[in-house]
Amino acid sequence: MEKVVNQYSGNYILATKKVVKRRAGLSESTMGYVFILPWIIGFICFTLGPMLFSLVLSFCRWDLFKDLKFIGFENYINIFTDDQYALSGLRKTLTFVVFEVPFQLVISMLVALLLNQKLKFVKTVRSLVYLPVVLSGAVAGQMWKFMYNQDLGIFNYFLSIFNVQVPWITDQKLALFSVGFTGLWAVGTSMILFIAALKLIPESYYEAAEIDGAGSVRKFFNITLPMLTPTILYNLITIMIAQFQCLAPFLVITGGGPAKSTYVYSLYEFQTAFKYQRMGYASALSWVMFIIVLVITLVVMKSSKSWVFYESERK
Repeated sequence: MEKVVNQYSGNYILATKKVVKRRAGLSESTMGYVFILPWIIGFICFTLGPMLFSLVLSFCRWDLFKDLKFIGFENYINIFTDDQYALSGLRKTLTFVVFEVPFQLVISMLVALLLNQKLKFVKTVRSLVYLPVVLSGAVAGQMWKFMYNQDLGIFNYFLSIFNVQVPWITDQKLALFSVGFTGLWAVGTSMILFIAALKLIPESYYEAAEIDGAGSVRKFFNITLPMLTPTILYNLITIMIAQFQCLAPFLVITGGGPAKSTYVYSLYEFQTAFKYQRMGYASALSWVMFIIVLVITLVVMKSSKSWVFYESERK
């Protein structure tokens, strides 16, 4: 009797284990979806949903307090044929991007090369360089606006020693580039990525180059720079997209002035939506910018095949 009970108990335990394993197998196959479900819900509700709604609005006339009316491609036609602010804002934005992207790339790479050295307190300095990134654009904009002040700003304070006063944000020719220099505030993220990429370059490459008699300049252009090209590509695209979307510095520092010299596309789009309440037209403006950024990004990605070096592709 005892043997029968033990045999029955053993079979029951074995069967139970199989059921548990089967259930565990089912849960494992779906667990990943369960974990990402909150992100999927958030993406649909706060990203994909608003994007699709904005796309629909771009074909409508909706001034928020009036009934929504479908007008087809009229908004898009007006942008390119009858809207001087949109076209001039787009030109200013392109000028800003052409200046700002190389500026941030070069500065962040130089800072990364410097802070990749074995220096005292280098980790502390890295943290200090990255720290401004955590500040909001509005706060950083207010600080730069004060530093650019013609009478009380720190820049003109030091220049006054040489009897020089520069109208940083009140001169039409300087204002756009003055806002561009505030990009120094945001090099921390790109710098960290460059430092991480530098750490991945094998020391044996440099040792072999030294044996061949290569100097610092040759090692940089023949080893460091090619090995950094994947990171350069990533930083190039992310910085470019960020600058096309750049709003806070223009809104806080210049407000689009002087004389509309810094009235960039993103600022015009923002004011069209939230100042003039033209939601349909603002949606069309945003989709035009989306398409422009998408096309430029695809061109950059396509061109990367000729200048980005991946170590895994070496023959």
